[in-house]
Amino acid sequence: MAAHDIAVSDTRPPLDPLSERGWSLHRSESANADATVSELGKLGDRIGTRVGGRAGALEEVIEPHSADAAHPRSLSARYGLGALPFHTELSHRTRPCRYLLLGCIDPGSPAAATMLLDWQTLGFSPEELNLLEATPMLVRSGRRSFYTTILAPGGAFLRYDPGCLEAVDQRGRIALALIENRIAAASPQAHQWRQGDILIIDNWRVLHGRSPSDPASGRRLARILIDA
Repeated sequence: MAAHDIAVSDTRPPLDPLSERGWSLHRSESANADATVSELGKLGDRIGTRVGGRAGALEEVIEPHSADAAHPRSLSARYGLGALPFHTELSHRTRPCRYLLLGCIDPGSPAAATMLLDWQTLGFSPEELNLLEATPMLVRSGRRSFYTTILAPGGAFLRYDPGCLEAVDQRGRIALALIENRIAAASPQAHQWRQGDILIIDNWRVLHGRSPSDPASGRRLARILIDA
């Protein structure tokens, strides 16, 4: 076990390591896929309350899809098997989930990394933070579309998803360009998956994405979403 890995059976609160970098890596004590999914759920239930994902599912298995095979409102429908851009999970809802948990059932071959980027390291000035907090944006979510801002009041979380977030005026376009430019110049961390890995991501602090994937790689991750 690497020095930064934490066994699922560790009795320390699972949120402790998140305070340092916004995400933590845990290792399932079994390489069995069912055991990984079970332990993923146990970790999530120690943290908070599960939030329904697509179609209200409290536990999902996600895998790369080509654009024509993806859910029509997903990022995969736009980007397919190419790199998925950094985003905040559930940006299309009025309150994004607090934590995202991913468990590796199969890393795939060739494997695709999950990319992690703490938005607080992007060097926004006070004036830029004010722009992100004060500029209205449109979140497109079908009949549930709504207006909001990229930065929640008081900086509680950053809402960013190029698949659903749209500017409504010139200030909005400036705000989106600001984030896009900072992300392009950043140095994100890449997590290379191993079977049994479990990531806990502070979704209010860390944006995540995916490197390009192969259509027949076999990559499969279990996912649960948590409110806390």
